[in-house]
Amino acid sequence: MSKKNESINNPLFQYLKPQNNDLFSLMRGYDLQELLYYIENYYLELRNCLGFTKYITFGLELEFENAMKNRIEQRLREVSLYNSWSIKNDCSLISGAEINSPILIDNKNNWHNLKQVCSIVSQNGIIGTYSGGHVHIGTQVLGNNTESWLRFIKIWSVYENIIYRFSFGEFLTARANILRYAKPMTTYFWDDYQKLKESSYLELWDILERISHSRYQAVNFDNVDNFKEIEDGNTIEFRCPNGTLNPIIWQNNVNTFVNLLLYSTSSRYNDDIVESRRKENNNRFSKLSLYGEIYLQQALEFSDMIFTNNFDKVYFLRQYLKSFEIGTKELVKAKEFTQNRKIS
Repeated sequence: MSKKNESINNPLFQYLKPQNNDLFSLMRGYDLQELLYYIENYYLELRNCLGFTKYITFGLELEFENAMKNRIEQRLREVSLYNSWSIKNDCSLISGAEINSPILIDNKNNWHNLKQVCSIVSQNGIIGTYSGGHVHIGTQVLGNNTESWLRFIKIWSVYENIIYRFSFGEFLTARANILRYAKPMTTYFWDDYQKLKESSYLELWDILERISHSRYQAVNFDNVDNFKEIEDGNTIEFRCPNGTLNPIIWQNNVNTFVNLLLYSTSSRYNDDIVESRRKENNNRFSKLSLYGEIYLQQALEFSDMIFTNNFDKVYFLRQYLKSFEIGTKELVKAKEFTQNRKIS
């Protein structure tokens, strides 16, 4: 039986058709309880692909500590990945290093390579208190339309608390140095959005200059070189995810950030929902200490907006909800919600 069929034959997807696009945020009462029960008892797997076109490119930065760098280099050579997945020291970590991927597209081979790299590092390093897991998405995914960029920063300013808890990955809190290296941007982006919307004429570079407060913000735009071409280094960098050596979480992070960008460019974009949520939040989610809490209705709403099928929504919500656990101490893991299988 293939992994795809195993997933579809899971009781959750007997209850929900995986390729349908049900509105989870409209569920109430027993229907919602049943959905959450099934999600909590579902374990995520590494997928062969996410269904993106070759026009969508991404790159990964795996940070880790207690690095046995020579051993990792040797193992990367043994599996013919040394020339493409580069390793270097990271002085922001304790005996730290990071591995940078090449430019990737969504295919079975690249996800298999990621799984190999994570396995090699997990035998020769650890995710420590300060380890991050940065995701780069090719700038061309957001494109050269000013309205798409404005939509993106507005959505981020409204749903950043949801995105951050999701990006904690298998942990219950953010890493120790996140305020220094991946500063939350809710207040900044909302202020930027308001001022930019007031402008009578906007160029893309005007927007970029306005929203680039620092390299060390939740979303870093310092690498943007142009808005249309696939080029090495021309990326939007998502810096908020915690470090992880779990390829399933890496894949899930990529899927969420890509879909968020795609939604910002889509005719499906619904500003009424975003604006209604902004008014209800009333800027109360401006402190990182609140980001570890669970805001179920807001998370359901966010998943309904950016994803177009139940399968992706379940993957997002499983990582966001983490069995409804909340924590305060660093490096405390949630109950396991993934299972590792070979890519078939």
